[in-house]
Amino acid sequence: MNFDELKALLSDMDLTKILPQSDAIAASIQAVLRLAVMVGPLVLFGFGLLYLFAPPKEANHALGYRFWWGMASLDAWTFTQRVAGIGWSGLGLILTVVMSIIGNSFKKKALMDAVYLAGKCLLWQLGLTLAACLIIDVIVVVFFDRDGFRRQNFEK
Repeated sequence: MNFDELKALLSDMDLTKILPQSDAIAASIQAVLRLAVMVGPLVLFGFGLLYLFAPPKEANHALGYRFWWGMASLDAWTFTQRVAGIGWSGLGLILTVVMSIIGNSFKKKALMDAVYLAGKCLLWQLGLTLAACLIIDVIVVVFFDRDGFRRQNFEK
């Protein structure tokens, strides 16, 4: 096949029929963005419920919410898992509701605006999760000493 035959073959071909429509591409990108902003809150909610209702029975380095002060005794471990479960499941539930509302607004926005908003949402999720972990750690430090014993003000 020479160049003229190839040129004649390609001149009859309509490339717009082969390529996907740009609105279909934009819709799939928006779906990926909605999924991206929903994964974090759902995982946070799921782990929160797991720590609250089915925590690991004893301190270990593989499962559960690990914080050095919370791993010092069984009492501290149980308390830490309960506090982490309440904090993470609550934050996960709130973020799930907020992110589902924001994710539904992606349809009405220009594609790049939706991308920037999704990035901002992910940064907010990261910041709030780190803040929740810090608060959980502070609560454990307030209730327990570093050896895993309850402080005198908070004895059972």
